[in-house]
Amino acid sequence: MKIGNLQFKEYAAKKPLTVSTTGEFLNAKEILAQPTLSLGSLHALSTNLQLKLALARYTLEPDFKLAIIGVGVLTKDEVIEHLKAQTEFGQLALQAEMQYCNELISALVAGTIPTRPTVPEKPIPKIPDWKIVRKCVWLRLKTRALFCENTTDSVTKPFANYRIENIHPVFQARGFSLVVLKDHDNVRINFVPQAKSGLTVYLSGVGHGNYTTYTGHGGNHILEVGKYDAAEVKDKAIHFLSCQTAAQLGPDTVTKGAKSYAGYTENFILQWNDPSTPAIDEFLLFAKSDSTFDIMMANGSTAQQAYDATIQAFNAAISQVPNTVAATYLTWDRDHLKLHGAPTTKIQPYRWVKICFPFRNLEKQDLLVAAGEFAE
Repeated sequence: MKIGNLQFKEYAAKKPLTVSTTGEFLNAKEILAQPTLSLGSLHALSTNLQLKLALARYTLEPDFKLAIIGVGVLTKDEVIEHLKAQTEFGQLALQAEMQYCNELISALVAGTIPTRPTVPEKPIPKIPDWKIVRKCVWLRLKTRALFCENTTDSVTKPFANYRIENIHPVFQARGFSLVVLKDHDNVRINFVPQAKSGLTVYLSGVGHGNYTTYTGHGGNHILEVGKYDAAEVKDKAIHFLSCQTAAQLGPDTVTKGAKSYAGYTENFILQWNDPSTPAIDEFLLFAKSDSTFDIMMANGSTAQQAYDATIQAFNAAISQVPNTVAATYLTWDRDHLKLHGAPTTKIQPYRWVKICFPFRNLEKQDLLVAAGEFAE
């Protein structure tokens, strides 16, 4: 059903968006018919009225499963119980619902539809492997993208598989060397030597986390504030799909020399596919939105350009499922995506190493790096 410029699912068109001055629920069509009804913010309502509105909205939503990275999976009935009891998650859900309703009301009145960013489909051509400079040799060595993908957890595994199939090939095609830690290998003891290499320029992956820690297989602490060497993050761009890590761990890595860090300051929440609408894969809306950052970085964008494109991707995804639980948590995730560090950060699939000694047996890249110096 089309309301304004947005295409609503049938049940979504019936969900209330706000409360009138006389206490009646109003849906999208009713608000669009009388734009003056959109004035004011739902955050100004009493908690009791906000809760009544949220419960009415969730009641009309078909059964769903809501996955919270780092917490688990909740059913529709369980989310409603959290709302009624106003648990920590219930308060979060209420806040997210009111924020999304405010935004949808504004979008309806404005009549605008966000568009997806243009993401390069083909990598920029590689440059020649090396060139000779008089008295010295300049070698172009491939840089590395280090991926820590949690494939052994039921919540993160679908994202890990999606990233392996859709993000890793972009980096490979662009010319980066890939180091992928997954399954039981996704632990700190394997991470440290790869991260410390001067050829590693990008850290990424999906895993559980909290404000100070990013974890791998079995909850192994891969990066934790106060418990890692600055050399593991120095001069690197970082993007982790995990809960809360951008709140403290992200800024901490920048303080210790990382060029930039993109991640989420609160729980990353997503909806699994809604079987009532097979034409729309809700999971893919979340996966494609977040992966936009990695793909843009792989193709030579600055961190700020990648961040802006990711926000744009979230906005486009939100507009595909207006007035649904998926839209609420796409909005929540978008609003808690933060970029720390230098917005001009870029990564390249190579680094030039200047060798001024008569090396004849060039067998190990790390030996060459130790013997020479990087040209910026």
